[in-house]
Amino acid sequence: MKSRILKVVFLSVFMASVFVGVTVLAVTAQDNSADVKAKIDDAMSAAPLSIAKDAAIMDYTFDANGKFVVLRAGTNGWSCFPDDPSTPKDNPMCLDEVWVAWFYALLAGKAPNITVPGFAYMLQGDDGASNTDPTATKPAAGEDWMSSPPHIMILLPPSIDISSLGTDEHSSRWVMFAGTPYQHIMVAVEDNMAGMAGMGS
Repeated sequence: MKSRILKVVFLSVFMASVFVGVTVLAVTAQDNSADVKAKIDDAMSAAPLSIAKDAAIMDYTFDANGKFVVLRAGTNGWSCFPDDPSTPKDNPMCLDEVWVAWFYALLAGKAPNITVPGFAYMLQGDDGASNTDPTATKPAAGEDWMSSPPHIMILLPPSIDISSLGTDEHSSRWVMFAGTPYQHIMVAVEDNMAGMAGMGS
């Protein structure tokens, strides 16, 4: 069983670089200010340029329909977000369609409906509030932010048992939010992979 799960994990990492979903629909921001450009540049650093260059760039603000405002329209089904200012570290991320739906579900406090694998990149790493509590917005009293290296995140349908991967965030792969509807696999990547974000295709 563990061998089969690991095959799924590594196949998923490979597929993450080529997965194309349905373009996220939202209102595109018309602001061409330096602040917007800086957010776009930061968001694009989350994934390889082959993905980021055609991704929609999203902001953490919402339109009248409760959808993330789009700073730049995309064409490949990926959505990239700039740094979350509520955390200490620069932590942009690029999400496929499955992950965007997961994100909306998390914000709404609803269980996501994961029926196919989902993939996301955070090639600048992340500072998380908790490895176990998906609702935490800051570390528990007496604890530090959980620093994660550059990584890929993988969502799998709940029918696939990933418990054997463990939850140690200091390992090269682990399950975050284990046992909750928001659990996913974190796969650390080599530091030099972060440089792919600035490479031409």
